[in-house]
Amino acid sequence: MSSMPEPFDPDYTATNFVGFALSVDIMGDDRTLGANWQSISMGSVSLGAQDLQPGGYTRTRFQMIGDLTYGNVTLTRPWTPNQSGWIAAWFAAAATLGASAVSIAINYLDVNGILQQAVYNFRDAYPVSWTQPEFTAGSGAEFSTESLTFSHSGFATSDNLVPGIDEAESVEPFRLVVLPGGISAMASALSTLTSWTATGDMAAYSPTSVLAAADAVRNQSVGLVAGALPAITFWVPPSSIQVSKTAGWNVSPSPDALGSGPVSWLGTNPMTIEFDYVLDSTLADAQQGGNSEAATVLPDVERLLALLEVDPLMAMLGTGTAPMVMILWGDFTSPVSYVESVSAEFTQFDSFGHPVRATGHLVITQFPPASLPTNPTSGGDLPRRSQEVYYGDQLAHVAFRSYKNPAYWRDLATANGITDPLRVKAGRRLLVPDRAALPRRGESGRPVGPAPTPNTPRSKRRKADS
Repeated sequence: MSSMPEPFDPDYTATNFVGFALSVDIMGDDRTLGANWQSISMGSVSLGAQDLQPGGYTRTRFQMIGDLTYGNVTLTRPWTPNQSGWIAAWFAAAATLGASAVSIAINYLDVNGILQQAVYNFRDAYPVSWTQPEFTAGSGAEFSTESLTFSHSGFATSDNLVPGIDEAESVEPFRLVVLPGGISAMASALSTLTSWTATGDMAAYSPTSVLAAADAVRNQSVGLVAGALPAITFWVPPSSIQVSKTAGWNVSPSPDALGSGPVSWLGTNPMTIEFDYVLDSTLADAQQGGNSEAATVLPDVERLLALLEVDPLMAMLGTGTAPMVMILWGDFTSPVSYVESVSAEFTQFDSFGHPVRATGHLVITQFPPASLPTNPTSGGDLPRRSQEVYYGDQLAHVAFRSYKNPAYWRDLATANGITDPLRVKAGRRLLVPDRAALPRRGESGRPVGPAPTPNTPRSKRRKADS
C-alpha cells in the first residue's frame, strides 16, 4: 500500500479537484449563494517588505518589514437562473451588518483516489465586486459566466467544514480623553506625572528604581483618568502619529570663535502631536453591538470642535480654560495637552442626510505644568530642595528641571558655591533654592527685577517687580 506523498515529491505532480462548497456566515437562507461554483482564485499574500538603499553596500539587501496583507478571492461559475439574487443579498447584508466569516471547502482526490477535503476559513470577509453575466440571444452553443470577488483579513485551515472564524481580532480603541475646563489644578498635577516618558525629559539618565516608581504612579494616574473621564473614541486607529519637539538655543557672535560664538541653551518648547483620524458611525456601532441605521458622526465632530472653546460662564468669572486632553492607546500615553487645531471633512451621508463618515486632522500641544509652589507669606524660612546631577548635565539642565527655565543656572551656581559651571560632577546633589527667593530672569538670563524677600506679600512683590 502506497503512503501519502511528501512535499515536493516528483511522482506526485497533479491533483484532481472535483469541486468545492461555499459557506457565508451572514447569509441565513442560502449560505452557499446559490452554489454551483466551478473555480476559485485564492489571491496572494504579501508581507509588504520595503527595500532600503543605504550607501556603501552593493551586495547586501536591507529590507524593512511592513504589514501583512491578503489579496482578494474570486469565485467563478456558469450562470443559472434564480441564483444570482443571493449575491445581491450578501452585498446588502454586508452594508448593514458588516463583515462576516466565509468558509470554502475544496474537494480533491489524493494519489490513491480517495476523496479528501481542505477547508479555508476567511476572517472579516466583505463582498467587493460582482461581474454579472453577458447574454447573447440566438446562440445556443455558448454559456454565460459570473464572478464574485471578496476581501478578507486572513484565513486559517481546518480538517472539516466549520461555520468560519467568528472571533474578530481584538483592537485597542484609540481614545482622546477629555479633562474638563476649570480643573486646571488637576491638569497641572497630571502634566507632571504623564509625560512622554515616565520621569519627563531626563528619564534616560534616571536610576531604574526611580523609573519604576514614577512609572507606577503614572500608570495609576492614567488608569483613573481613563475610567472616570469622558473620551472621544476613534475605533480606527491612525495610520501614523507625528511627534515633534524643539529646543531653543542662543548663539552669541564672537570674533574669536572658530566656527561660531558660544551657545546658550534656552530650554525646550512644548511637544506637539498630530495625526489624521477617521470617524465612521457604522464601525463604531458595530463594535458596540448596536444598530447602525440611525448612527451619525456629527456629535463626535462637534465635541472635537468644542475642545477649542472655553466655557462662557467660566470665562466670565476669569477662570475659564479650554479643556485639556490626553491620548490613550495601549502603552502610548501623551502628555496632558490642549487642542491646537481641528479639521473635519464629511465624506459619506445616509439617505436622511446624516453624516456617517468623517475624516480630518487633529493637532494637540503639550500643556506646561504650573509653576513650582512659592513660599507662603507667613514669614518663615523658604523650603529647600535638592537635585541630582546626571551624566552629561550642565547647570542649565538642572535649572530647567527645577524651575522650567534654564536661565536660573547662575543662581544654582551661587547657591552651591560653583565657580566653573561646566565642570559639575555627575552624582552630586545640588541645593535648589525656592523660586520665590530668586530674581526674575529673561531669556538672556539677566535679572529683570529684584529678588523678593520672604516676608513680602505676593501683591507687593508684583508691584516691586513692575
